[in-house]
Amino acid sequence: MLTRDEEKILVERARQGEVEAFMELVKKYEQPIYGLIYRMTGNREDAKDLTQETFIKAYEGLRKFRLKSSFHTWVHQIAVNHTLNFLKKNRKQRKNFEYLDGRLNDGGWKEPKVSSTEEASIEDELRIKMEQAIAELPLTYKTAFSLVIFQGMSHAEAARVLGCSEGTVSWKVHEARKILREKLRPYLGIIKEV
Repeated sequence: MLTRDEEKILVERARQGEVEAFMELVKKYEQPIYGLIYRMTGNREDAKDLTQETFIKAYEGLRKFRLKSSFHTWVHQIAVNHTLNFLKKNRKQRKNFEYLDGRLNDGGWKEPKVSSTEEASIEDELRIKMEQAIAELPLTYKTAFSLVIFQGMSHAEAARVLGCSEGTVSWKVHEARKILREKLRPYLGIIKEV
């Protein structure tokens, strides 16, 4: 992640028409934005399109960006709002998410490791069950959880992205963890035995 000063410099250069400066911002935040959107939609193609559209919206709105928050927070806010609008408009909260054939790591897509050991097999099964459980979370919980856990945002920063209070973010993350713990309880016992 860029420092706040580095972001400001790149934003100012981009505002003056320097496309390369904006592309630096895109390079830094494209994978985390994709990861967030993918977790929200559960569909790689939608996530790719929405990521691209997020950065187009950011570029078009750059002159209106007042630097009250970091570019990082602002672009995440655009991504969340754009994705929520997309999901509402298209009713694409699918039950069949694509998480089963790969894994998200640091916002990017990674193919699963192939291993023949029993421990790796159990780990892969737990990862798949966890991804399924996350995919089944209510969208508001999943979004708050993804911002805090996978994007590494503080509760205050996630609250700015979501346009709610810090307490609301804390509550949603807590509830998401509670739901996940309950859904994964049978699998967590297996891990302790190994």
